[in-house]
Formats: sequence, C-alpha cells, structure tokens
Amino acid sequence: MKPQLQKIPLPVDQSFSIKTDISKKFYSQWHYHPEMELVWIIEGNGTALIGDSIINIGNDILLMVGSDLPHLFRSDDDGSKYESAITETITVHFTTEILSSFLALPENKNILSLIEKSKLGLKINGETKRIVTNYLKHLSYMQNTQRLISLLQILNTLAESDEHHPISGNTLKVFTNKQDENRLNRIYHYTLNNFHREITLKDISDIIHLTPHAFCRYFKSRTKKKYSQFLLEVRVSHACKLLKETDFSIGVISFESGFMNLSNFNRHFKQITGKTPLQYKKHRY
Repeated sequence: MKPQLQKIPLPVDQSFSIKTDISKKFYSQWHYHPEMELVWIIEGNGTALIGDSIINIGNDILLMVGSDLPHLFRSDDDGSKYESAITETITVHFTTEILSSFLALPENKNILSLIEKSKLGLKINGETKRIVTNYLKHLSYMQNTQRLISLLQILNTLAESDEHHPISGNTLKVFTNKQDENRLNRIYHYTLNNFHREITLKDISDIIHLTPHAFCRYFKSRTKKKYSQFLLEVRVSHACKLLKETDFSIGVISFESGFMNLSNFNRHFKQITGKTPLQYKKHRY
C-alpha cells in the first residue's frame, strides 16, 4: 500500500494541534503527514510500524514521529477481542514552519538537530519522558502565547536530552502513485493478523494481486527490505512481547510467534535482538 496522506485539522486561532483520544483501538492505517507528531500513549497495547521498523507499544510510551515519516499503530487484537480494552493518547501535531524564524537563530541548533533526528522516529525514555509528559498533561488547557512557550519548552527538553533513540533504520520515500493506494496497508494488516501461521509468498502476493516475483520487487522497493525479513521481525517482536509479559516456555512462545522449528526461532531471535530468547527473558524486568 501507499501510505495515505492524512490531513490534520487545525483551529483557525491555533498554530498547532493537541488532542486527547480515548477509544477502543489505535488509528491503524499506514499514513504520513507533513506535521511532526509527538504522541504519549497513556494506555493501550499493540504494535507500531514506524518507517522500516517494528516496535511493541504499551502503557506510558512517548514517541516522536518526524515530518512525512510513514507510521501505523495497531492495537493488540485490533480492539475487537476485549470489551474493556481502551487506548488513551495525547498527541501534538505541529509544522516547523510555525517556528521557521526562531529555528534559524544560532542558539537553536540543538532543536534543529532534534528535528533532523526525528526523521527516523524517536522513542523517549527516562527523566526526559517524565518532564515532557508533564508538559503534555497541561498543554491542552493553555491558551495564546503560553501554548507556544510550552511547545518550545518541550522541544528544548528533548533537544538537550540523550534519553531517546531512533526507531527506523531508514527514511522511507512517500509514494503518490494512485495505483499503490492501500497496498501496504493490506500487506501489513494481513501479516499482523496471520504471522502466527505459515505465510507463503503466494499467500501474501495474492493479497495485492501480484505474482510472487513482482510482489518481492514491489515490497523491497517500498520498504527497503525483503518481505521475509519483515515477517521475521514481526514474529520476533511478538516473541519479545510474550517473553516480557508471560511465563510461557520458550517452545510455546516459538510456536505462538509463527516459528515451527525451535532452532530456527533461536537463531533468528538472536540475529535480530542480539540475545537468545533465554537471555532476553532473564533481563525482561
């Protein structure tokens, strides 16, 4: 699929938006927008695809997504299995244009560096996360110049911190060919719904009506990786979640994550995470 351009509504008397969302599930379309995005996931569990990378998300996660970086947040079970499951997020969207003259000042080179780093997406941790989320709690109630001052304080806090790390390995080109509309959405959702079982190249290529060979070329041209590698990363990401959140045996986790062979599971898990499943499980806390 082509990532969909999402238009962020903005009140006429405001230069950037902040909103609180409480719902059954995350907005799960592969999309992008020119605005930078700072999102605090207060409550909710699932998977995020940001650029070319997959991460598990849960309660109290703070992320920054750069301008035009494609991304998708998907709830566990897509919000359909548990009646009581909810997601709660606070999201800020802003363009750097509103600060263009300000950012051109030499004193703000650290903020410019932060904006550049955000092109790969950032996961924010530690004391920096605590400070920024405290600003976000109050930002919705601020008005006029104080809103803008608080946004600058957030950016300055992030710019001066080293408590964040990049998420994506590469920036992804945004495609505008109308024939690509919805293709990657269909690929990603099919994969996230079916990774626990065998997925053949014919299975996945049929989803977007391409031959297996054409599908392989298409997927790599859009994501800069082979589909087989993407599928492995989805499976290992799910295994990481189970290792952290359950006491299942390694064999059960291997099977639940779509690996039919325990030795293959151990090998691919270590290739991707740098640890064996047992080492990862021992250091989960």
